[in-house]
Amino acid sequence: MRSTRITIDLDALEWNFDCIRKHAPEQKILGLVKANAYGHGMVPIARALEMFGADMLGVALLDEAIELRRRGIAGEILILTPVETHEAELAVEHNVHIVACSLPQIEAVSNAASVSHVKVPMHLYVDTGMLREGFRPADALAAAQQIAAMQGVDLVGVCTHFATADDPASPFLRNQLEIFEQVVAKLEQAGFSFQYVHAANSGALWMDKQSHYTMVRTGLALYGYALGAEPYAALRPVMSVRSTINSFRHAWPGESVSYGQRYIVPTEATIATVPIGYGDGYMRALSGKGQCIISGKRYPIVGSVCMDELMVDLGTDLCSLEQEVVLLGGQMAPDGSHEHIDAIEIAERAGTIPYEIMTAFSERIPRVYSGRIATEIDIQGMRD
Repeated sequence: MRSTRITIDLDALEWNFDCIRKHAPEQKILGLVKANAYGHGMVPIARALEMFGADMLGVALLDEAIELRRRGIAGEILILTPVETHEAELAVEHNVHIVACSLPQIEAVSNAASVSHVKVPMHLYVDTGMLREGFRPADALAAAQQIAAMQGVDLVGVCTHFATADDPASPFLRNQLEIFEQVVAKLEQAGFSFQYVHAANSGALWMDKQSHYTMVRTGLALYGYALGAEPYAALRPVMSVRSTINSFRHAWPGESVSYGQRYIVPTEATIATVPIGYGDGYMRALSGKGQCIISGKRYPIVGSVCMDELMVDLGTDLCSLEQEVVLLGGQMAPDGSHEHIDAIEIAERAGTIPYEIMTAFSERIPRVYSGRIATEIDIQGMRD
């Protein structure tokens, strides 16, 4: 195994799950494992969430749901983007929940389910302001009635998605919530009842309990972050990224480092090379902006981040080959102090969001799982 590695702390994942459970004690919890569980490893995280008591798992693609089924995940799975019409038979075969976003999509699933003599659970997706997919509020009741009249489908849920739940000052969440309330009330007045009513993502989870309904959808909070919310301090980041120093260069003032001569050494220094780069998902946008931790002390990442390596200016400090380098996570210094870099900080330096930082780390970095259930997850979750 290469020295560059991602460590996934399953105890931190369980802690975060319990925090969410305490905040939404009456609601079902949908744990998002799409995009390789935000870079944490889809199958092991899905296995862990099942063990912790998650009621449903959320994916973006049918392919993700199929992989979970292939790996033995038997619980409820909701595909959160529209299943394409040509995927209808496969969706029926793999026993998943589907968001109902358009009549052609629903009809394709209905036809496939009727042939197999099964009913596919559907969640009516109401577009309250994302303008991404789903039915407009004015069309929701007619859509529900058409779905109810079809064979092979069962309308078990209704949902929406907030555009600004990570911004406590935005009035748009309240506007979307009011629209969704009106749609749900209209549907119930028409005789519909739903097992799953859901709107709250990780941001709304902390901001507005009115948005909790019967189920909350949690992604970022599970993995240790809550943008713009007080409970951020209570959550524990699950992912850390570590590597080692694999070479040194003594640098003189005026010499340049890496591609494009983007960094000119200002004073005599030691430049360390670390075997991780943008091919691993450590973004090139962090060139000259990123930092790392060695022996509990921060150092600047200098020059252009390469595909497979990056360089660090150690100044006059002494370090050794194969010494640990922390790119994401924490490390203790010899004097007992502690330094930490989280995904929010990295995202701010790169001009993006923490979601992108975590999901960017590629599969060529091995994931190592730690915590009380790690052995069981490795055996059950990683097998072919």
